[in-house]
Parts: sequence; structure tokens; C-alpha cells
Amino acid sequence: MSFAAIVLAADRRPPDPVARAAGAPCKSLTPLAGKALLSRVLAALDQSRLIERIVVCGPQEAIWRNLTLPRSGKPVRWIPPAPSPSLSAWNGLEQVPEEMPALLTTADIAFPKATTFDDFCQQARNGDADVAVGLVPLASVNERFPDVRRTALKFADGPFCTCNLFAFLTPRGRELVGFWRRLEQERKRPWRMIRQLGIVPLLRYWRGRLTTAEVAGRVEERLGIRVRFVILSEPEAAIDIDTPEDLALARRYLEAVR
Repeated sequence: MSFAAIVLAADRRPPDPVARAAGAPCKSLTPLAGKALLSRVLAALDQSRLIERIVVCGPQEAIWRNLTLPRSGKPVRWIPPAPSPSLSAWNGLEQVPEEMPALLTTADIAFPKATTFDDFCQQARNGDADVAVGLVPLASVNERFPDVRRTALKFADGPFCTCNLFAFLTPRGRELVGFWRRLEQERKRPWRMIRQLGIVPLLRYWRGRLTTAEVAGRVEERLGIRVRFVILSEPEAAIDIDTPEDLALARRYLEAVR
């Protein structure tokens, strides 16, 4: 089962602070270790065993046309960005046949690896789910990156960091994008996201008693969509570049591991 990859590569609100700090025309073209963030993600996707084609949503057309991207052995299609990430994701999914699973990711992943994409896709397709969501244990992120600050989902089976890896495995799973649109403004306030699932889950989340399995069950109950959480072992998967400080951390890390 091969996947199409959708890469969200537009700035959320220009001028983006990361792009401004780096002197780049947009965040996805911010250089890291000698390559633009977008180029690093595309290169990793090109090396992935499970990715068959790539759709890039953003940056703006005038910027895209002047890019020099790494040579790819897989088809790469550009589409214009929409006003929000959820709308961009929806437009990207429309470029992918319904029967084909889609990996949704972003251009600002700090440490993209083909092995990470393959691990996530492999675990996602092995489960009986419509949608898979990647998580990384907070403890492993804090151990590897003690200076990083990440919003954690504090579930009973362990606090987790989100990562920009989502798999839409069935046509029904794509309906979750509509729910995402309602949550989009609450991504830094997990309790408000949980509230969308009902008052009882919200109370259990506040008390640290809500498990990932309960969240998945509640989503299926309310939306009829089977969600599976994929727990990844690599803490690097949880690091994306939202701020100039994140960019500085990524540069220090890559210099240290050379």
C-alpha cells in the first residue's frame, strides 16, 4: 500500500518570524544545514519506500516558480496555499484518489527522515483505522532536547508531544479535516480541543485520567471515524520549527551530531 504525501509549505501569517530572522522569503525556504527546510522534507520523502507521489501546498506561486529543488524520482505537484492549514490539507487531499492513503506533513519539520516517514506509514496502515495521528512520548523529547518547549497532551497513559504526521487511510477518514477546521484555533490549548468531545472527557483530561484509547473511542462515537494514535520512538519527530529559537536549537543539534 503506497501513500501520497501532502506537504503544507505556506506561511501561516506572513511575515513569518522564522523567515524574517533567517532573511528567507518564507519559512519553508529557511536554510538549515545548507538546505531549505522544504528541500530537506522533499528529499526525505523521495527516499521513503512507502511514498509514491508528493503534493506540495505552498509557498506562493511566484516563489515556487523560482525554486531550485532537489531532483526527485517521484512526481511532485504544486498547488496554491489556502487561507488556513485545514483548507490547504483539504485541497491537497482532493489531488489524491480516494482509494489511496495520504500522509499529511509539513515543511517545517526540523529533522525529516525517510525512516521516520516509513515507520509512521507502516504502523498507520497496519491498524484498523480511518486516520492515524503521530505522537512522541514527552519524556523522550525532554531527554534528547532538554531546552525545547513543546505543548504536551497530558493523557493518563503518558504525556505526549504531537508531531506533524497524519495519515488519512480511508475516504471516511478525510471527513476528519472538517472537524480539524473547528479545532484549528485551539492547537496550543489542548483542553479546548478535548472539550469538543464532550464535558466528561474534558473533566477526565483535567484530572489526568483520559487515555489515548478513550479519545479515539470518543471520536468514533461522535464522528464515526476510527482514529489510531501511532507512538513513535524517535524524539526528533516531535521537533518542528515554529520560532527563531527552534531554528537555533535545530542548528545546534545538527552541528553536535555531525
